[in-house]
This record gives sequence, structure tokens and C-alpha cells, in this order.
Amino acid sequence: MITADVVKTRNFILSNDIVQHRVGNRTAAYNRLLGGLFFLDDAANDLLMEFKRSLPVPERVLGNEARTRKEELIQQLIARRVLVETTKPEITFENEEVEKKVNIIQLILANACNFGCTYCFEGVQGKEMSAEEEADKVDESRIIAKDAIKVNIEDSIYASKERFEHQYSPQNRSMKPEDGISYVTSALNVARSEGVREVMIQFFGGEPLLNWRTIRAVLEHFGRGEREDIIINYSTVTNGSLITDEVAKVFAEFEVAVCVSVDSPNSPSRPLKNGDDSMPTVMQGLRLLQKYKNRIAINAALTSSTWDDFNESIVDLAVDVGAKEIGVVVDFDPTFYSEYGADNIVEHLWRVVKYGRTKGVVLTGYWHQIFQVMLGFDTVSHRGFKNCSAKGAQFSIEPNGSVFACKAGSTLLGNILDESKILNDSPYLEHAGLRRDNPEFCNGCEIEGFCGGLCLGPLEKKFDSIGAVEVSACDFYRGITRKHIEAIQPFEIATFNLQPV
Repeated sequence: MITADVVKTRNFILSNDIVQHRVGNRTAAYNRLLGGLFFLDDAANDLLMEFKRSLPVPERVLGNEARTRKEELIQQLIARRVLVETTKPEITFENEEVEKKVNIIQLILANACNFGCTYCFEGVQGKEMSAEEEADKVDESRIIAKDAIKVNIEDSIYASKERFEHQYSPQNRSMKPEDGISYVTSALNVARSEGVREVMIQFFGGEPLLNWRTIRAVLEHFGRGEREDIIINYSTVTNGSLITDEVAKVFAEFEVAVCVSVDSPNSPSRPLKNGDDSMPTVMQGLRLLQKYKNRIAINAALTSSTWDDFNESIVDLAVDVGAKEIGVVVDFDPTFYSEYGADNIVEHLWRVVKYGRTKGVVLTGYWHQIFQVMLGFDTVSHRGFKNCSAKGAQFSIEPNGSVFACKAGSTLLGNILDESKILNDSPYLEHAGLRRDNPEFCNGCEIEGFCGGLCLGPLEKKFDSIGAVEVSACDFYRGITRKHIEAIQPFEIATFNLQPV
């Protein structure tokens, strides 16, 4: 393969981190830690397999002077780290200095909600609201006391009892506008201190629109970051019931990505507090978002409560309201995976994914982000996280200024106003240490470099550790990722052919 007159060479061999899947008449391959998914035809794959033993490569090829298609392919294989120099060790992120980059600032606007969802992620429940309260977008009348909550904190699969006690403190019900501005100011200072130049501010809850005045205050004060020397993007997850002309117009003005939670047009799992069907109210909100040409996504849950109702109808709804994306939260309860079985869950979800593709609607979620990160090469370096932003890339800020890694997490990272301390304390550093490194159990997994495992909250609650693995979910994550790989067509990703086409 290499001419005899080559003098200066370096030896390369097939990486131990290569993963391959047969897809049609081609082979899909990638580095399981860095990604860079690509296709090879049979001749190109045969060339790759020659490097199961160490082979010399001319230094001129390493200097980008390729004379043949084979040499061009070798350049690509080296660049994608599926061929590695024999004398150099394989990739490892152990003992690397922890990156302290915060890319996402999540504001918990209100620890309350006007819905009574049967599978409530947050565990925030409360009293039914009067017509006068519904019309009044000022918040205090809706911020409920802990004794009105209708969930058993002890039974939650998410945050610990101590976290919920903190969450439902009377001093931690609603974020004041002046506090929201102060918290974002501090969070931006922290982000900039480590060289971050673009962030996402998420308006979250409970139901964030219970606190419209603080959302509006933050948007109007910070804009898109023009005065902050940083680019600011915005998003929100809302149940859609409190959207008005004013809300829709302001969201459009500041380009807030609006994710509206709807499991199915016919699902009984998201009733109003009085038990009434929420869909008529939600549809009014979606129509207002359409009216002002907002960027809309649908947020749906695939859980034991929604299993029978999660189907193609959610795609039809997305098409109807102009949403090009459906974010699907697959149940974070570990028992879901053992009860329904990974293969069954994969097939149930994939049926809707395929239907969405026929309608121009993409289904995304933590499970899909694994595939998205894999498509790029070393995406985590600039994205800041795998599929879980809570591992070093996110501050979730409560109304009282307390910072957690996410809404479901139990570990208090500190107070956002204590800017100089929070990134250097062990709670944050332990979370950020998982940005790259998974627990030892994950070593060798085909999706190790892109998967952060099940939601941080249930893991921390169940194992009292953020470095734990819920094994029952692993087969689902691997299975749905393989489905995405198998669905790719040649030339949708980098495709290398040595055979005549």
C-alpha cells in the first residue's frame, strides 16, 4: 500500500475506541469518546481494517500532501482519531483540569403551577385559581404554601426531601424582578470569568408564566446581551395556559424559544387544578404564539402515565401549530425501564420519530442529544456538556438565590450572589468533573463520550451520589442511538468511497 521509497514515516494503528455498525451496504464508524460519525464503503472499510496491525504512513501525508484517494482517506481517519499513532496513548480525560464553564442560566421564576399533572416532574401543586387570578398576571396570589402541595415529597423520584423542604420555603416561592436582574448579573459575571461568551437564559418553574413580570424585567434589562459583552439567548418551558397577546408579542421581540408542554391532544395526564381538560386553554396559547410568529416547540413526556396516549397525534398537533420540534422527556423513573423493557420503549418512541420525519418534525430530548453530539467531532469541548447540562454547564437559580445544578438535583452549589466562591467549591467541581468523565461502569460503552446517563435528580436521590449509573436505562440509550445511526442515508453525513460509484 505504501511505496518502498518512502523514507520518513510514522506508524498508525486502529484505535481501541472505534465503534462500527453495518448500515445497508456501508459501515458507520466513529470514535466512541469524540464522535465524528461517518460512512465507509466496503473498499474504504477494508483499508481501515488493514490498520488492525501497525502500518507506516508517510509524513508528507500527515502534512496534507495526499496523492491518491487512499491517502486522502487515511488523512480523514487520522483526523477523526480512528487511526492513532502507535507510540502515543489512547485518549483519556482522566486527571485533566476541570473546566468551569457555565453556558446555561436557569431561572426558577415560581415554585408553583396551575396544572395538576399526574406525573409532575417538579412536584409543584397548588390551589385552583379564580377567574380574577387567571386574569391577573401578577404572581403573589398564586404562590402557594407548602401545606397546599398535593404530592408526597417523601415519594418523589427526583430531589431529596431536604431539597423540597428548601424549595417550598415561604421565602422561596416567587422570584422578584429586582432579584431576577441581580441574579442574572451575577451569573453572567461568573460565566464571563471563565471565558464564556454566549449563554442561554431559561425561564423555568413550576410554571414560569405565573411570574410574567420578572420574565419581562429580565428581557428588557438584558436584551440580547448587547451591553453585557456576551450573547444572550432565551428559552422557556411553559404549560401554555397563561400566554396572552402581550406575552406572545414580547417573546417574539426577544426571540425567546417557547417550548409548550403537551403530551397528547387526548391525554388526561395534564389537567387543570380543578380537573378540567387543559387542551382548549393550551390551544389558545399556541394560536397566540403562531399569531406573533414565535419559534414554537412541543414538549411531551413518555412515561408510564402517558404510554397509551403518546403516539403520532402529537406530531399532527406540532404540524398544526407550526412547531418543527418535539422535545420528548422519556421517563426519569428508573422503574420505567425495567417495567416496560428497553426494546419496547425504543420501538414505541421510534414509531413516532419516523412519523415525525414524514411531516418535517424532529423529535429530540436527552436521548436524542447523544446522537447529536456523536455527529460532531469533539462537540463537548465547545458545547460544554454531553446530554446533561447539569454536569458543570448549568446554574439553576431559585427565587432566594440558591443555586443547584438543575431543578431535580439535591446538592446546593451555593448562592449566586457569592460570585467569587461558587465555581471553586467542591459541590460545583464534582458536578463539572462529570462533564467528560462518566462513572467507571461506563468505561468501554459505545456511547460513553456522548451520554451522561439518566437524569441527575433520580440518580442522586436513589444512590445519594451524582456519580451513579442506572443500568436499567443503558440499553434504551444505546438502542435509540443505534436506531438513529441505522436511519442515516449516505451523504447525509461524511461518506468515504474508494469503489467507483
